[in-house]
Amino acid sequence: MNLPIDNPPIDTTGSPLPSSLASPAPLPPHLQDLVRIWVHGWTRCRGTAAPVATRGGFHVETGRPGQPGRYVFPAADPDVLRSLTASITAPNLWVKVCAPRAVIAPVLPSGWEFDEPQFLMSVTLAAPDGPPVRRPHAPAGYAVETVDKDGDGIIDCRVLHTATGDLAARGRAAVTDACTPPAVIYDMIHTSAEHRRRGLGGLVMNALSAHAAELGAAHGVLVASPQGRALYRSLGWRLHAPVTAARIPPPADGTLRT
Repeated sequence: MNLPIDNPPIDTTGSPLPSSLASPAPLPPHLQDLVRIWVHGWTRCRGTAAPVATRGGFHVETGRPGQPGRYVFPAADPDVLRSLTASITAPNLWVKVCAPRAVIAPVLPSGWEFDEPQFLMSVTLAAPDGPPVRRPHAPAGYAVETVDKDGDGIIDCRVLHTATGDLAARGRAAVTDACTPPAVIYDMIHTSAEHRRRGLGGLVMNALSAHAAELGAAHGVLVASPQGRALYRSLGWRLHAPVTAARIPPPADGTLRT
């Protein structure tokens, strides 16, 4: 299936549904595709089990202590969300939905908490007949490298401070064939506090993009934090939808009940 990245982004102002929370409007096909591609790439980045389609979205088993899994939905279906969240009793099982918090909050049981707002975004890496994506150069005092260690399209990027050898910035990306041509999903982009505001976040993104393009990726997809959203917009990314994440919080003492 081709990835219709060039479809118009959906409105993200997020007017709340009426109090009756009627059935949602039909979902734009491009948003369904973006979520499907993102969740498949995210599982590759994190090394989890492959996503399983369920209830109009996806379920992922993370296989990690204290993180029983997560659900990801491309739209807020009130009946699905009510039924699902009523059945969840384990802390830290995240439910992520492409909808504003004001739409999700009325259908959640009491005791659930929200993460900070997130944003589904995409970018075209290069036109089919355009010039290749070039690997970027690090600014003075830094060195950048990308490595596809196992040759499986999971790419790690590191930016080192040359004077100290400290890790200044990092990120990971995974090329996925969940669409044609392949796409790349970005995850865990981070710049150390003492090295911020030096363009290193953009350097990581551009280095990962160039490496992914060499592997055949034509588009990029990610879910951004509020801070990341500003960076990615400056790099030409398009905003498609807000993403709301909610969970039952762990006990105050950090002990997870079974």
